[in-house]
Amino acid sequence: MRLVFASCLLLSACATVPDGAVPEAAIPPTANLASPMPKGARVEPSGYLTIRDVPPTDIPVEAPPRPDTLDSFARKTGLGTPEEQARAWEAANGDAAFQHELQRLRGVLEQQEADNFVSVRLVRDPQVSGEFAFRRDGPATLAKYTTDPVFRAVTVDTDPVALAELRALWEERMRERDAAIGLLGANERENTVEISTGLTEPDFRSIARSKGWDLADSRLDFTFAQPRRPAFVDPAIASHMRFFARENEAASIRLTALGQGTVVLQDGCFRLADEGNRPRGQLVMFGRDSQLGIDSEGYLAVSDSGGGERRYRIGEPGAWGGPNGVDEDSEDVRRLREACGNDPIVNIAEPQSQRLFASPDPQWVLDYAYTKDITYEKAWERVRRCISAQLDRGRSALDARDRCIRQYNGWEYTGDDLPPPPGQ
Repeated sequence: MRLVFASCLLLSACATVPDGAVPEAAIPPTANLASPMPKGARVEPSGYLTIRDVPPTDIPVEAPPRPDTLDSFARKTGLGTPEEQARAWEAANGDAAFQHELQRLRGVLEQQEADNFVSVRLVRDPQVSGEFAFRRDGPATLAKYTTDPVFRAVTVDTDPVALAELRALWEERMRERDAAIGLLGANERENTVEISTGLTEPDFRSIARSKGWDLADSRLDFTFAQPRRPAFVDPAIASHMRFFARENEAASIRLTALGQGTVVLQDGCFRLADEGNRPRGQLVMFGRDSQLGIDSEGYLAVSDSGGGERRYRIGEPGAWGGPNGVDEDSEDVRRLREACGNDPIVNIAEPQSQRLFASPDPQWVLDYAYTKDITYEKAWERVRRCISAQLDRGRSALDARDRCIRQYNGWEYTGDDLPPPPGQ
C-alpha cells in the first residue's frame, strides 16, 4: 500500500486530464430531478450540484443525557491543592517508594531470570500492586527476590522466543503490497500475536489465500473490520454528485491533530474551500463508514459510522482529526480521479460541524449546574444561549465555548459518589 497526501501517481490520468478539470465521461446527459434536492444547492449545466454557502449546524436545544457518574479521578487530580492532587495520583499508581521498588525488581528479574521472566503490570484491584508474570513457578520465583505482599506473581503458558519469531514473520508480511495490516503486536502474557486489519474477515482471508498465508495458528488473534456501510442514506441523492469517495479500509488508528476548514460541493465534486467558500483545488475524501444524506433541516450532510455524534453539513465550517493517508491504489481514489480529475486529495475522514465539535461535554455542564445550583437542563440552556451570543459576535466556536463554560466552574467536589441532582 502506498500512502500519499497530495500527489498524482496515476501517470496515465495525469497525462490526459488537466489539473482541476473534470473528465467529460463523468458528466451525465441529465440530472435526476426526482431525487431529493438539498437546501442551498444549485444545478449546474452538467446536471450535478454545487453547494457553497449554508447556515452552520446549531447546537442542539435539547440537552444530552445527564451523566449518572462523575469522572472522580479527573476531578481529584485536577482540583484541590498540589498535595491533594499528588495523593490522588499515588492512590491510583502507588507512592514513590512502591514505584521505585517495582522498577528495581523488574531490572533484577530481567537480568537474573531472563529465560523465565515475561513481564510486569500494575494492578489496582483490590489495591495497587505489581503483578509479575513468569513462564515457570511464578510465586516461588518471585519469593526469591521479595516477600512484600504488594507484589505478586503468576505463571503463564507462553514461549517468548517462538512468539517473537511469529511476530517477525507477520511484520515481514505486513510490509507486502496489499497486505492490509494496520497494527501488529505481541501479547506475551496471552501468548498471542495481535493483528488488526482494515478489511472484513472474508476479504482478508481471500488475500491470505492468494498469498499462501496460514491463518490457522491458534496464537494469531485477528481484529477484522465490520462490513462497510452504504455510502448514501438515500441512494437517490447519489445522482447529484460525481463520486463520494471513502476509505476502502478501516483505519486501525486515527491521528488527532486538529484540522479545520470548509468542504463544498462544486459541480458534483467535493473540495476544500477558501475563506470565501470558493473551491481552492483540493479534492476531498471521507472515512470508510461515513454516510451522506439529508439532515433534519434539509441540508446535505455527512455522518460518522455511529450515525450520531459526528455530523457535518456540506458548506459549513468543520473540524476533523488527522492527518489521514490517501491510498492512490485504492478503488475509491481511482474512481475519484476518473470523476473529478487529478488535483491533490485531502482525506478528512470523519468531519464534524465546528459548532458541534465545540459543544461542551456533559460532565462540564453537570459541573456548571452544581456550581450555579441549577438543574442540568437549565445549565445546558444557559450555556447554549451564551455560546450562541458569542458566535453572533464573530467568535470562533471553541473561543465562544470557553468564554461560557470550563471543565471546572467553581464546584470543588472531589468525592467518588454523585451527589443528589443540583437545583432541586
